[in-house]
Amino acid sequence: MNEDDVVRIVRSYIEGLFPRVCPNCARRFASLREYLETTTHLASPILYDDLTEGVPEKPLGPMSLANCTCGTTLTVSSSGIPTGQIVVLLTWARAESSRRSITVRELLRHIRDRIDQQVLEGPEDDAHDVPP
Repeated sequence: MNEDDVVRIVRSYIEGLFPRVCPNCARRFASLREYLETTTHLASPILYDDLTEGVPEKPLGPMSLANCTCGTTLTVSSSGIPTGQIVVLLTWARAESSRRSITVRELLRHIRDRIDQQVLEGPEDDAHDVPP
């Protein structure tokens, strides 16, 4: 597995979470692209799993927080990704962050930034077409 594989897997999963609705103002985000265009990320993605000794058997996985235009904090989490796949992704992240001498959160932010860039720079009518 390489970074492009991780971006493809995570982007595909996240795009499948849409449409979504803000629970406070009922704003509907039809697509990941619309969500990214109208929300503001809060810091780096969060990972509550401790990876110092390895990846837990049942990891929680990362989540990313963003503010809706109404101020409500929205969460995009990895809770729907099968446990086996989360373990593989976090194992890669643990090894890759060590190889790059950065924290896992910094790596997660980099992956999120790459996905954001792909989605926002891609054609609007073909938001689900992710290059291999």
